[in-house]
Amino acid sequence: MELRQIRQFVALSETLNFHRAAELLNMSQPPLSISMQKLEQEMGVKLFERLARGLALTEAGLAALPHARKILGDVEAMRDAASATVNGMGGRLGVGFVGSAVYGLLPKVVPLFRAERPGVELRIREDSTLEILKSLETGDLDIGVLRTPVFDVGELNLEPLCREEIILMVPKDHPLRTRETVRLEELRGEAFIGYDRTRVPSYHALMLSACDAAGFQPRIVEEATHAQTLIALVESGLGLALVPAVSRIPGANRICYTRLTVGGAPILIGLALATRGGDSRPAQEAFKAALREAVKLMMKDDPTMSVAEAVDHK
Repeated sequence: MELRQIRQFVALSETLNFHRAAELLNMSQPPLSISMQKLEQEMGVKLFERLARGLALTEAGLAALPHARKILGDVEAMRDAASATVNGMGGRLGVGFVGSAVYGLLPKVVPLFRAERPGVELRIREDSTLEILKSLETGDLDIGVLRTPVFDVGELNLEPLCREEIILMVPKDHPLRTRETVRLEELRGEAFIGYDRTRVPSYHALMLSACDAAGFQPRIVEEATHAQTLIALVESGLGLALVPAVSRIPGANRICYTRLTVGGAPILIGLALATRGGDSRPAQEAFKAALREAVKLMMKDDPTMSVAEAVDHK
């Protein structure tokens, strides 16, 4: 088995089309087909189903794909490490952000990082906490910015960044739009946009717990995974949403935000930085430093954010 075959297998798995995969790999289609047949023979399993409408991964192919991606990630890490030994300014860095942190944090951290490492190829992905953890484990991402608490991080390391308040997102024509603070207890009977209980279980559980503390069960009319979807649903007037303070869009006039309390106290949620244990490269360390600085800048201007003393992940 050769590294080029692994790279070809991943490309073909992602496109499920010999012609498109060959174009991505800068090769012709027949050699790619022959190479995949040899790989299947060597592995003793069928990786692809050849169907009339195209290709599909077999169960064996699906099982092999994460390992193939990890191999390529390890090779890339080896190349980056060699480059970093010389100047510490090259290579790639994959970073995953939870959607709620994209608007407030991403515009601050990227310029700080670019100023220190302009030659590093930065790959940003928005995803849920669970998917970011999986991608870190497989090597598809190098750094994750995710929500805490989380309960199973395996061999990953978590560093607390900050705690922030959960605030209330309301349509711009809602009667609550002018309130500085709203008590969650007042929202009994309101329609809510919730979080997908499968893909964003921590948010979903936090909302249920907060409403339970307020003495009611929320009437959830829709669920969303990504911030853009949540905003669109609130903007359409379908309901209210509980969101982390950092998810506010500066200058946005599509929706309104107000601070929220339950039992007289704010509802807090954590933001943390996740990395693989023992994985440390100059570009990675530079991004982590930029991230810490960006959080400090946000906390100076936002009273709903505070320092996180610890991350509870057990």
